[in-house]
Amino acid sequence: MTAGLPLVIGSVIAAGSIAQENYGGAVFAVVACGAISLVLRIRTNPHQGR
Repeated sequence: MTAGLPLVIGSVIAAGSIAQENYGGAVFAVVACGAISLVLRIRTNPHQGR
């Protein structure tokens, strides 16, 4: 799994949530998937900052 995949999934979920006027769900999807993406990026790049 690449670090960008959770952002794509989060964007799709957010788009569906906005279509249903669920703005809180859209924000949650983007923030949660952004955090997952950040964790994956740090874990898959062990030489960053070390």
